[in-house]
Amino acid sequence: MSFKRLYAEMSNHIARIDGYKGHKMYKADDGEAVVVVEFEDDVSFEAWDKHPAHKKAKERGKLEVFDFYDVMVGKVFERHTKPEQEPFIPPFFI
Repeated sequence: MSFKRLYAEMSNHIARIDGYKGHKMYKADDGEAVVVVEFEDDVSFEAWDKHPAHKKAKERGKLEVFDFYDVMVGKVFERHTKPEQEPFIPPFFI
């Protein structure tokens, strides 16, 4: 199982979660990647966190894909943008 395949599978599932607002992936020169996912509220996040396909994918990732990982979940306490921005929706969801 490759990361790209797992990512594509989960992208299809997460797009159907009520309250999912979008996500972005950032990759550093050294290969480290960060995925930032935005949900409308805690209920939306919990729906994704407990989604059966997502739970299975997390286990597959731990066993088959990643040599190491670091997951952090947090809330945005303040946000500033210039100009005001609409939520990002990756092109494969359109």
